[in-house]
Amino acid sequence: MQEINPWLTIPAADYEGHMNSPQVDQLSFLSRIFRDVLEKYMPRHLAVIGCTTGNGFEHIDFSVTRQVTAVDINPEYIEVLRHRYSRHLDRIETICADLMDCHPAQHSFDLVHGALIFEYVDPAPALHRIGKWLLPGGRLSVVLQLESAKQGPVSESGYQSVKSVAGIMRLIPPDQFSAIAAAQNFRLESGETETLPSGKEFFKGIYSCGG
Repeated sequence: MQEINPWLTIPAADYEGHMNSPQVDQLSFLSRIFRDVLEKYMPRHLAVIGCTTGNGFEHIDFSVTRQVTAVDINPEYIEVLRHRYSRHLDRIETICADLMDCHPAQHSFDLVHGALIFEYVDPAPALHRIGKWLLPGGRLSVVLQLESAKQGPVSESGYQSVKSVAGIMRLIPPDQFSAIAAAQNFRLESGETETLPSGKEFFKGIYSCGG
């Protein structure tokens, strides 16, 4: 019997409560990274993998970005996103599926953004798939959580349901991720580490495809 992915068992309210709690405080951090990437690269065709409830989608300039594809495994998260951004649904396509089970058109995006998703998928086949989605010279923006000596992988926040993902979470060092990406024809353009007040560290990376 196939096990249920823990991400399907976490209510949207728990996810947002956890990520926005003082102990975690990652929603605003991730939103800011997304905003900065959008402003710098101004994508016309954008895919957001692991989009959850649409954190940061308020920064999308639909006069610049003509089409957005939002992918997440949890149907409740997708519904929250669709409700919040209902006035833009002519520009937002939502796909409720595991990353490895969704099939957008090949060579259709100039930017794919994936924050805190590669900890939960096998990166090599995921990157291979994303490489097929991107236009030549397109970019992949990633946020990776790093090992912390101060906290466990999933911070304590009082939201018990969120703890279930600890069993499938696999942190990937940036150099290891970059090596896997290079084997899939991705080149690291830029990367830096940021530390939050909680003490957790994250790697922010931009990879170009096919060059």
